[in-house]
Amino acid sequence: MMLVRSRPQLFGSKLRVKSLLLGVAGLAAMNTLSSPAFAQEASSDFKVTGFVSVVGGKVISGDANGVPVAGEKCPCYTADWGNAGVYRDNFSLKPESRAGIQLNYKPTADLSLVGQVVVRGTDSTPNVQWAYGGYKFDKHWELQVGRKRIPLYYYSDFQDIGLSYPWVSTPPELYGWEVTNYNGASLRYNNSFGDTNVTASIFGGSETAKDPLYLTLYYPNKSEVSWKSIVGGDLEINQGALTVRGVYMTSTARTKVFALGIDDSAKLSAFGVAMNLDLDQWFILSELTQLERKFNNAGYSYKAPAFTFGAGVHLGEWTPFLNYAQYKESSSDEKKYAPQSFKRLSLTLKYDIDASSAVKAQVDRHTDITKNFGGNATVFRLSYDRVF
Repeated sequence: MMLVRSRPQLFGSKLRVKSLLLGVAGLAAMNTLSSPAFAQEASSDFKVTGFVSVVGGKVISGDANGVPVAGEKCPCYTADWGNAGVYRDNFSLKPESRAGIQLNYKPTADLSLVGQVVVRGTDSTPNVQWAYGGYKFDKHWELQVGRKRIPLYYYSDFQDIGLSYPWVSTPPELYGWEVTNYNGASLRYNNSFGDTNVTASIFGGSETAKDPLYLTLYYPNKSEVSWKSIVGGDLEINQGALTVRGVYMTSTARTKVFALGIDDSAKLSAFGVAMNLDLDQWFILSELTQLERKFNNAGYSYKAPAFTFGAGVHLGEWTPFLNYAQYKESSSDEKKYAPQSFKRLSLTLKYDIDASSAVKAQVDRHTDITKNFGGNATVFRLSYDRVF
């Protein structure tokens, strides 16, 4: 049985909001600990940083007859697939608000230890996103071992840090599958050749997720997802205003939903290309990805290409940004798997309060192309992003 992106069942709980507020309070404490006064007493080899994004929004218009899932009702809009973040026609802070703390420790000049914990409005449990050690062989090569993000997308390493991009959140047409982390190792390389900067890595590992939030979008049952034999590599080249990045990855994906007797395995492959142009005042962001799953035992496969393209302009502290994104599936056997497609046009206005914080307002017009995906929706969102 295939996983089909559809509208999730949210678990409305005051505990989730309380947990997020506690996370924000914890970050405020970390901000105090990392203040200059405290830094004079702390070791320069130990650093505490953090981030917070308070995001609220609602569906302001949409199809009331959109395809419901697990008893939910439309109008609705899925803004964060990986973390089951869904907006409806009531204003909510739960779908995308988040806070995180990162610890960096360098016991020696060549050895580093990194840990990051994130709490979300959709999840009351603090989750470890990063927990790895790095060893530099020289100024160009570094081996990292532990828990990291799968670098499948341009913003993978910092997609939770809202201050690092012009949208309220990264485009859900590309970002958001059932697995986002891996436990393993990566060998990283960076160098400069004149005005050209090169960064590359090869990585490998595995991940098993118990009851991932992504699957709660489809099944209100106990589930498990495992991506085994993850192997991939990425290459990023920057020269002046232009940055180009490519990535390729393969894995074996298995999904279990125990109460329903579902046990699917597929060969997974994915690639991505990003091209960004920064002309000081004007900038262009673009990214294209494709994920393919081959269910050899079931005799079919599907591809899920997606892309985003946007342009913005810096006008002092203000940055308006216009973006288009699309997700379009194709199936080798539409009787076994019916493909789905949708697209979205968005307009964002960002205001930089200072170098460490910003507010954004965004309007999205989501179109359900195949009319089996929750229906059309117009969404309004506001965010406050800060790093410490």
